[in-house]
Formats: sequence, C-alpha cells, structure tokens
Amino acid sequence: MSRIKKKIEDLHFTNSKDNMLVKMLKPLSYVYERLVRFRRDLYQKRLLKRNIAGCFTISVGNLTYGGTGKTPVVINLAEMLSKRGLRVGIVHSGYGSPQHKRRSSRRVVSEKDGAEIGDEATEIFVRAKDALVYSSRNRVDAIERAIFEGGINVCILDDAFQYLKVASDLQILVVDYFDRFGNEYCLPAGPMRESKNVLALADIIWFVSHRRCQIEKDIEKDFLSINNSLKFVYSRFKPEALIRVNDMKEVSIPTKSSKKVISFCGIGRDNRFIDMLSEIGVSPIRHLSFGDHHRYTGRDIERINMTAMKNGAEMVITTEKDYLRDTSILNKVRDLHIFRVNLEIVEGRTVLENLCDSLT
Repeated sequence: MSRIKKKIEDLHFTNSKDNMLVKMLKPLSYVYERLVRFRRDLYQKRLLKRNIAGCFTISVGNLTYGGTGKTPVVINLAEMLSKRGLRVGIVHSGYGSPQHKRRSSRRVVSEKDGAEIGDEATEIFVRAKDALVYSSRNRVDAIERAIFEGGINVCILDDAFQYLKVASDLQILVVDYFDRFGNEYCLPAGPMRESKNVLALADIIWFVSHRRCQIEKDIEKDFLSINNSLKFVYSRFKPEALIRVNDMKEVSIPTKSSKKVISFCGIGRDNRFIDMLSEIGVSPIRHLSFGDHHRYTGRDIERINMTAMKNGAEMVITTEKDYLRDTSILNKVRDLHIFRVNLEIVEGRTVLENLCDSLT
C-alpha cells in the first residue's frame, strides 16, 4: 500500500499534467473542485451558519493533502503569543484517533493520551507547554470550553482552513517551499483540497522547508497575483535533538561510520523525514514506511524489531509524532530514539511579531 501511495504522491507533486492517468482523472477533479467551492459559497452567502468565537481566532491550514508542517507552525505561533502574556488555546480535530469520531471535545492533559486523542494534538501539548490544548471535531464546543476553563483570549485552530463553521479573524496558509501545490489539480488528479483561487481569503502565507535552501522571493509573485495583500513568512525545520526513549535523555547524533541505524515513520510525505536525517549525516540502512497517522500494532513492532535485528542495527529512529501516537506500544521497540526538530523562522519574523503585538 505504501508503494502505491508513494507513486500517487509522486504523480501529484511533480509536473505530471501530461500523464495519462492524470488526464483521465481531471473530470472528477473538476466535479470535486466545484462541490468544494459550492460548500464555501454557502457559508460566504450566510446560507450556512458561521459561529463567532468569544476570542480572537487564528486558522492554520493548507491547500494540499499530506504533511506540510501545520502542527509545527501552530506550536511556533503559540509560543510567540504565550511569551507576550496571552492565554492561548489550541484546538485540533484529533484526526486519525478515536476522539475524532466523537462529538464532544476533550482536553489533552498527558503525553500518554496519543492513542485516544491523536498524535498531533499530543505533540502540541508536549511542545506548546503554556497553551490549553483540546482535541475535537466540534471546534465550536472546544473553543467555548477553552474560554470557560482557561480564560483564553486567543485560539489557534489547527488544520482549519477548510473548517468553515467558525469565522476566523486571521487565516494562515502553510505551503511547502519546494512542492507548493504540486501539479495544481484538485483531488483525485492532483493534491489540492481547493483551487488556488481561495488564496484570496488568506492573510499570511507561511512557507516551510524541510532542508536548507536559498530563498527565492520571486515565488511570491504567483501568490500576489491572486491576493496582493498577502504577507509572507519563511521557515525551515532544524534538528534539535535525538532522544533515547529508555531514559528520555538526549544522545549524540550518530555518524555514518559510528552506528548502524534503521528508521521508520507513519507521516505524510515521509521522504522529508529521510531528507532531514540525511542533512545531519544519518543514513539509515533500512527505512520502514507506514501510512499517515498509522496506528501501530504488535505485529508492526515485531516487524520493526526483526528488521533491526536482521540488519544489525544499534539504533532505531522515528519522529516525535510517531512516538506520541501511542507511547505504550512504541516503547516496545528496542533501542528506539526520537528525532526532535524545531521550526526556525528564516525570514518574516516581523510579520509574526506585529501580529502578536497587535493582540496584547
């Protein structure tokens, strides 16, 4: 399944407009795009109700499927707001977890909650320590609870650009610096959830890069042609630490010659994880790829441990998001280490500082 998924992603995120399969799927993409646009029009024309939150709300989202870096953006933004004395709430849908199926909201109170409330909500709880974090499909209920229980005055809605039941005060779109919108077709011929025209509704474009790059600001022209009031932030993932799970202590990063390493993860576009490991000089002898938000089973753990043993691996590395998905079962992986990364603002910090200052 992961191989098929990889081929589809390659098709969607490359210049594949002349591909026969893409051409065959274009009529379905057209229908999908029209339906999504019709839904948004219903809200904009007030035929469907949009709720006004009792605090300043910031929606963080994207226009393509897969991991673009929304959760690290939410964490980064929450830290900046908290440092200015604001009481911050964060609401995540809990996608991929049992909580996502429930209508009620649930506050995240432990790093061991991942199996029930979702890996991303748990990662936000661990990293954005001063924020109140809730997991709920019903964002309206979660916002109300956060205001009542924690007296928040700012709420960040993760993965919410397409969540139209709340009228957000600010819209941030996260865009992969390299992939951007792939072949620019909507699903299923391409990776887009909506057409590029909805850039007109965004306030900030936040570029995320998973490797070092030279910023080319010419790419802004395409965005500004749709919305000339957009502001831009550029950021990249920066390795922070390698954490040994047995005692949760930081360890030195192995070089190619020092230790044999295997890696695994179940995230969107997992090639970025491999690229980041490569950037710090780690080249796994084997990598096991699972689907995004994959819920690990005992059989998966056996496979990981067996692969490590067969290859003589002395270290197994995964992402923090994967580990927090279910700490109880991932703790059974032998010699497991967490690769922790930070999102570093490269350019556009003034845009964010002005935003934070305007709310204090």
